[in-house]
Amino acid sequence: MKDFCIISRRGLLSAGISAGGGLLIAASFGGGVLATTALQDQTEPRGETFRPNAYVEIGTDNQIVLTIGKSEMGQGILTGIAQLISDELGCRWEDVRFIQAPAAPEFGFPFNGFMITGGSTSLQTEWQRMREMGATARVMLVQAAANLWGVDASALVVKHGVISHAGGQRATFGELAANAALLPISETPALKPAAERQIIGTSKQRLDTAEKITGQACYGIDVDLPNLLTAVVISPPQLMAPVVSFDGARALERSGVQAVVGISTGVAIVGDHYWAVQSARDDVDIVWGESPFNGIGMDELRAGYQNALLEPGKIAQSIGDTKALEDTVTITREIEQPYLAHACMEPMNFTVSIGDGVAEVWGPTQAQSFVQNTVGQIAGIDPKNVTVHTTFLGGGFGRRSAQDFVAAAAEIALAVARPVKLVYSREDDMQAGYYRPLTLTRATATLDQAGDLAALNVKIAAPSVSKWAGLMFLIREDGVDEQAVEGLVDLPYAIPNANVAWVDHDPGIPVHFWRAVGASHNPFVVETLLDDLARMVGRDPIEFRRRMLVDNPRYLAVLDRLAEVSDWANPAPAGVGRGMAIVGSFESIVAEAVSLRLLDIEVRIDTVDCVIDCGVAVNPAQIEAQMHSSIVFGLSAFLRGNITIDDGTIEQSNFHDYEPLRMHEMPEISVSILQGEDRPGGVGEPG
Repeated sequence: MKDFCIISRRGLLSAGISAGGGLLIAASFGGGVLATTALQDQTEPRGETFRPNAYVEIGTDNQIVLTIGKSEMGQGILTGIAQLISDELGCRWEDVRFIQAPAAPEFGFPFNGFMITGGSTSLQTEWQRMREMGATARVMLVQAAANLWGVDASALVVKHGVISHAGGQRATFGELAANAALLPISETPALKPAAERQIIGTSKQRLDTAEKITGQACYGIDVDLPNLLTAVVISPPQLMAPVVSFDGARALERSGVQAVVGISTGVAIVGDHYWAVQSARDDVDIVWGESPFNGIGMDELRAGYQNALLEPGKIAQSIGDTKALEDTVTITREIEQPYLAHACMEPMNFTVSIGDGVAEVWGPTQAQSFVQNTVGQIAGIDPKNVTVHTTFLGGGFGRRSAQDFVAAAAEIALAVARPVKLVYSREDDMQAGYYRPLTLTRATATLDQAGDLAALNVKIAAPSVSKWAGLMFLIREDGVDEQAVEGLVDLPYAIPNANVAWVDHDPGIPVHFWRAVGASHNPFVVETLLDDLARMVGRDPIEFRRRMLVDNPRYLAVLDRLAEVSDWANPAPAGVGRGMAIVGSFESIVAEAVSLRLLDIEVRIDTVDCVIDCGVAVNPAQIEAQMHSSIVFGLSAFLRGNITIDDGTIEQSNFHDYEPLRMHEMPEISVSILQGEDRPGGVGEPG
């Protein structure tokens, strides 16, 4: 295996661009273009005094190298961002390559420099900036050609990496790159009109496919370094129980075991390879203290949630007057939704090397800025001196923005003074990790005399995921966690009276962002309640919703397409049930219709028809793939997902008792994409 399992930026530049000059375009995290540098027979850009947000690097061999700061966890973001840049640049897709950016503010969000991949925000936040980067490079290349040929720049045509003039002159990007690098930068380049886009909106092949299917892709679990040790952590059998004492003498007698050390969350075994340390788990004698969850099970947790609903809570949204309609309540539903694990296919892992005042880390993370802060705090160094190499992620779903596995790896590396790769087993991840929170929601709906929804009163008891994640900016000034009420407030439906309250009920079980966060559970409450109301008044569920969406044409268009593609107007066959829902989240709208059968006591989903409006559809094939991914993830969670607690212990441990849908159980899925014209919405979570 190649050391580090990382292709460094220096190595790529040396291999691909240094043989004769080139053009480098960089953008600052403030959004403007910073500098341009000729690459003249050197492995690093001459005069580079900044760390760019994203690079356009054009070699004399016509290779386009893009440095991208988002984490690739299967969602295709490296390809999506590359499409934004490449379309404006006007290059050939076959010439595009990418490298993963280092951790630095310039690679973070354009508004604050914070480097994280999540919330289905990547294409939304980079839509303008990345296109401007490509356009800037194109404008400079065109001007270089115009200067060279003595013609007006407006008379030149850019297509597939070639600039040409009606007089017969023709040059490739590579031939013009060195001259273009000497020109002043156009800081406000004109962007192409939508009608001229050739890469945005097309199903381009993913840039990471080849190395993944050939096994060359580097995931965190693949990282190898000189002098590297491997570690596992023994976590407490009951949640958060402290270590009183431990004895690792027997484990140290095993071949390949180098150390047994205590860390803040348990005891780590460190050795030459995974099998050595994993096999030594039972040889470490540990005395555990009392867990704060001793004697706590699901009954106790549920009682706490029921009591929480008796509290008034914080008002998240209030429209009209729901109290005036309390005497005419039509229906009340109380819905509990369980703890869920992220269950990424690649278990949590991270590699840390700590030196004198510096640290270098490798691994699958969604939050490079978090990693720098975590490792810096543990090692006692400036976070800016923590170099982060981001590998591919074997699934993320929010789990890899948590810092438990990063912190543990840093503590172990500090204790043994060697580079350490920490690897969680599946059981470690399932039983000592972070979960989507347990929630309890009570919703009351009132119908008017015409059978339309007149009032909706919702109260949810749930912990604050934002507090657990340390993202306090997601807490509103009135104290409401936006993630807790996501999908309950600002509904698209015309409801004259609505009240949403949140009770910040935190039993202390570790929770974290889980794919779609509040929108993964709150819309279920609203949409099932609407179905119940539709049945009560004898209306079709799509028609019931359509009446409340008359002033919302974008939602209506999605709803109408769903009715069309699902053949909703025709009755379902005997023995087949149907249902639908429509939800807006992350600036996208998704509607789905399912057909299902009841086999004995098991529900079998036969088909799922999906319609999405995500604004500009940058890569339709990837959007379809993400809808498939979301549907299997959501169905697995709904039909099977359940993390339960008994006497402070997580009962589930692996895929045998936290079971996803199997291939033979998957429904037939159809996806229809409505192409928008403004900008992209989220795709990874709304489905």
